[in-house]
Amino acid sequence: MEAISQGQKLFLTRLGIGLAQGLILYLLYRASDAKLWPATHGAVFIPLLLVSLSAPIGLNLSLGAMPLRKALTWVGIASAVVALLGFFDAWMGASQQLPEGAIPSAQLIFFGAGGLFIAHTLVTGGVAQGRFMASYATYFDLAWKLGIQLVLSVFFVGAFWALMWLGAGLFGLIKLSFLEGLLGEAWFSIPVLAVAAGGALHLTDVRPTLVQGARTLALTLLSWLLPLITLMVAGFVASLPFTGLQALWSFGHATALLLAATAALLILINAAHQDGAPERTPPKVLQVAGTVAALLTVPLTLIAAYALSLRVRQYGWTVDRVTVAAILIVALAYAGGYAHAALTRGRWLAGIEEWNFRVALLALGLMIVMFTPLASPLRISVNDQMARLQSGKVTPQKFDYAYLRWEGGRYGQAALAVLSRSQNAYTRLAASDALKRKARYEPYTPAPALLAQRVTVYPRGTKLPESFLKTDWNRKQARRSPSECMGAMNTPCDAVLLDLNGDGRQEIVMFAAGSRTVSVFHSTEAGWFLAATFEAPCPGMLEALRSQKFEVMPPAARWNDLMVAGRRLRLNPGVQDGADACAKAGAN
Repeated sequence: MEAISQGQKLFLTRLGIGLAQGLILYLLYRASDAKLWPATHGAVFIPLLLVSLSAPIGLNLSLGAMPLRKALTWVGIASAVVALLGFFDAWMGASQQLPEGAIPSAQLIFFGAGGLFIAHTLVTGGVAQGRFMASYATYFDLAWKLGIQLVLSVFFVGAFWALMWLGAGLFGLIKLSFLEGLLGEAWFSIPVLAVAAGGALHLTDVRPTLVQGARTLALTLLSWLLPLITLMVAGFVASLPFTGLQALWSFGHATALLLAATAALLILINAAHQDGAPERTPPKVLQVAGTVAALLTVPLTLIAAYALSLRVRQYGWTVDRVTVAAILIVALAYAGGYAHAALTRGRWLAGIEEWNFRVALLALGLMIVMFTPLASPLRISVNDQMARLQSGKVTPQKFDYAYLRWEGGRYGQAALAVLSRSQNAYTRLAASDALKRKARYEPYTPAPALLAQRVTVYPRGTKLPESFLKTDWNRKQARRSPSECMGAMNTPCDAVLLDLNGDGRQEIVMFAAGSRTVSVFHSTEAGWFLAATFEAPCPGMLEALRSQKFEVMPPAARWNDLMVAGRRLRLNPGVQDGADACAKAGAN
């Protein structure tokens, strides 16, 4: 009876924690929805939100794995770190021109969840054995148990919510809509889902055979995928001397793909190795595949590092590239340790056991410093982009002011403020222009001098009309999707001046570099407006427009048509179908 009583007490405690979490999250939701404090102050709201999401889950998991005092101590320390990282995330990402955002960055959510998973496993293992570094078997068991427990809990909550809606539908058949109304209310749905999550964590914790069975099945299935991925990666690496690396650089995400392949190898190696116990030694075919896979992680990570270095030399550091570099450091550490373990005699891959612990600490350290000013990707990327501009590696006309404005956070705002006082006229105008932007994708009126410098006008020697340059694209009547040239800050554009409707006034046919969409602007006594758009997807079309190798055809409707690169294009407010246009052009 005592054991049952203790189990019931733990179950009720976890439900209570879930209910408290749901009520707090509901209050935060209400503040955000009504735009009330603390939602109006990101440096307060984001830490509160992150702690409210993570602390109850951590406490529910800890209560079943360690004494109450140690569980509270661990959750308190973890919550303090999460709150501090949330504060820095809000502070560093805050715009000086906009109210501070009340949503954590995607990077913090993703890496923070991974960091908490690693930290909880390490702490739980250490507490269980009373030492800083527990046995590898303990860590292996805890990590896989925790992972499967969380996955099963998500499925349970999803099934619970689906059944609630099914019940609402059944009641709806007899004209009783009370349950459907409740499910649509945040005050009901948020606490109920949090309670369901607490119950799911309890059920998966007290049913170890369920988790162990799921783990055994998952490991068995994953381990037998190891020979397949090893064969494919070995074939890829063996082909490189014959194909060269050039083809890799034409693929925009080569580094990410190489790191994903490395991660797949590492996960499947661990699935085959398991906890290293002699009774669970895998078959010979898996041992051979695992040894080769461990060695293959080295060329994969080295090629990934080389690919990243090429991008950085060409375009400089960005937030994404700094983040990938941090992941690459961890991947290189894994690759070195796994390759060494594969070449060491003795029990198969015994060296990866201690190495996994050491790299886990490295990963945790990197995650923490990345979300503080010490190694903030925002700060690193903005400083590097500024250095490229100051050194002349990138000209003021090609510098990405939009990156500083929308992706540089607080550091980008400060950099733009400095550039707005630059001695270079273009830099000064572009930076001031960027600081004036209130939303990234809203209709935008660039400074006339900037737009004039950015647009090459044909016929050569002509200029964009002053009235067009001074058009306020934020006006209500001009709000219909102006050209990319109006929204981007540093995109080079081309414009062709010609009369397309025979009224004696020239229209402006404008298109941005790298875009297939062509915009046609027309003027009336009320000013300029976007009159038509069309697609120019076929090879040579844009170049034909630049070279004025086109014909103005008799009108089919209001506008004259254009015969460009063998294709008659009808100008209208709609957009031509690109595939059909190219097919018909080839037939002409």
